Amino acid sequence: MEHATEVGASAQAVYRLLADLGNWPRVFGPFVHLEVLSTDGATERIGMWTTDGDRVEHWVALRRLDEEGLRIDFRPETVPPGLESMERSWVVEPVSRQTCVARLVHTYRVKADQDGSAAVARTVEEISRAELTAVKAAAELDNTSPDLLLVLEDRVDIAGPAHDVYAFLYAAEHWSERLPHVARVEVRQDSSGLQLLEVDTRESRGGVFTTRTARVGFPDRALVYKQLALPPLGRSHHVSWRITETATGAAVHSEQVVVVRPAGVTELFGAGSDPEEATSFIRRELHAKVRLVLDGAKEYVEARH
Repeated sequence: MEHATEVGASAQAVYRLLADLGNWPRVFGPFVHLEVLSTDGATERIGMWTTDGDRVEHWVALRRLDEEGLRIDFRPETVPPGLESMERSWVVEPVSRQTCVARLVHTYRVKADQDGSAAVARTVEEISRAELTAVKAAAELDNTSPDLLLVLEDRVDIAGPAHDVYAFLYAAEHWSERLPHVARVEVRQDSSGLQLLEVDTRESRGGVFTTRTARVGFPDRALVYKQLALPPLGRSHHVSWRITETATGAAVHSEQVVVVRPAGVTELFGAGSDPEEATSFIRRELHAKVRLVLDGAKEYVEARH
């Protein structure tokens, strides 16, 4: 089964967008985090953490990159139930210097004793159309409005061990006791480093803001998360907190990647408003919010050492 869409960006740009795993959380709604687990020659084992309804899930795929042919092949390490085999390929074909066609090809075989071919086909078609739409939107935004992709970085040094820093950041169920701006935390999933949280925070201008967050923890070294409920200004927002040991304790490096929603700029700031005003506002707000958590971790851990 094959689906395709024309994209207003160069073939090389679309290929790079798809080949860089760090882009996937901002391009595709379900993806929270991806990373290379190992490499064997031309084949990579890719860890994938995704959302499915009200759960965060982890699975592994094998990936082969063909930069010259502008092709990326994926095969799940464990085939989904009801299938004998499955493979999907992204193929990018140049049309002109600034346009291309992105194709998503699915090859699969339903088990002989299963009667689900039609259902599988419908699911594959829905996924394909959604992913092609997402790639087109992301690539064209990068091409025409790169200023709407924001990367925000912060660092906090903590005089305490990395283990304690990670424990504070992971144990969100205690944040309402430990962080003054957090009013409520509801943990909807917490198993094997996979979390789904709903958090109410008190805003500096009054009121309470509710977020739903999918998180993946890597003990003592990192915690990554994706906001599932976004304000009007945001199209995507994902964050990584990397913890490293230092001579005096530990450091937390925060990176937030935000895609601004153009229509949201108009909704909040009015027609003809300067997008730079919106991006400056977003930067101030998100720097301040992440520092509330990281500075809270610093205060809590250092008070115990």
